Amino acid sequence: MSEGEHKRTSGESVKPMSSRRAWIAAIVIVAGVGSTLQCGSPDAPSRAEAVFQVRACRGSRRAPDGELFRILLRDSNVIAQARGLVGAGTRRIVSGRIVPGNGGFNAPWSWHLDPDTVKLPEVAIELCDGCPSDVEANGVNWGGGTFCPWTSEIIAEQN
Repeated sequence: MSEGEHKRTSGESVKPMSSRRAWIAAIVIVAGVGSTLQCGSPDAPSRAEAVFQVRACRGSRRAPDGELFRILLRDSNVIAQARGLVGAGTRRIVSGRIVPGNGGFNAPWSWHLDPDTVKLPEVAIELCDGCPSDVEANGVNWGGGTFCPWTSEIIAEQN
């Protein structure tokens, strides 16, 4: 048996993995794990952002032309869904947790929907239904802290 070889129990000798090969294998494993953690699964939301203008309460006695508010979306699937609704004249509930402040995108209102909670469900409970002015008048506790106007219509994407 030559130097650097080990004896197996069956009698045959095998050379140990060289330290260089072990080092390369370790780098490949670490790189693979790192890229998996960074990219996530294909279903994970991307960190893209888009702001949309939403009209709610159109046709109501209080606001026949509706009331406008803006939402910031960060989930790429929800962004794609919202883009498909722009200009379609289709109502779709916008739902999210109410947060104080306009968030830098929902002026003149003193509240906004938390971008990480905004969804476009087909149905929602009546408790959170209302107009943007209802949230303004009642604060972030409106609708149990959630706003989901049933008459929502996404009318434009903002730049």
